[in-house]
Amino acid sequence: MIYRLVQGLAKVFLYLYHRVEVEGLDRIPKEGPVLLVGNHVSYLDPFYMGAVFPRRVHYMAKKESFSHPVTRWFLRHFGAFPVNRDKPDVRTIKTAIGYLNMNRVVGLFPEGGRRDDAPMEELKQGAAYLALKTGSTLVPMYIEGTEEALPRKSKWIYPVRIRIRTGEPIQPQMTGKMRLEQERISREILCSFRELAGLEKRK
Repeated sequence: MIYRLVQGLAKVFLYLYHRVEVEGLDRIPKEGPVLLVGNHVSYLDPFYMGAVFPRRVHYMAKKESFSHPVTRWFLRHFGAFPVNRDKPDVRTIKTAIGYLNMNRVVGLFPEGGRRDDAPMEELKQGAAYLALKTGSTLVPMYIEGTEEALPRKSKWIYPVRIRIRTGEPIQPQMTGKMRLEQERISREILCSFRELAGLEKRK
């Protein structure tokens, strides 16, 4: 109940304050396990993506966010769980697989951290691994404007227009060796991000 209340408030804030533009939500599967994979340029990204996503999202959050008791309570209350961005441990992987096996949505940022202005060139393969391991559908989501709405070191959120675009779902298929399939799917996610960003056209 609290999740839906906060989600509703965040959605109202997005539409009134940021005049958010949202595209492609009809592409999101209404049921079954889903991996929401997003680009990451601001601390606002998971909150704003979660606000418009029609299903509840359990986000992987960097372990440092759980160091403070207040943020730890908040994150755990909303189903987030910690991840070591350098090397995810077994507990994190098991938690994600558990949610997916219950046909829920797990959200993560395969870039491994906030990107700033650097171009999207390489992704970590955790999302591809989880998709292949559980048969979960990957849903790419691209957000822009949050890096200007909340610049680094800023304590104020500015009324910048936010755009959120959802790409075509990616269905994992094991046709070869695990490592090669992870690399293939990671490239497909990256291509989807670049397409949603308007950097290239889908072939």
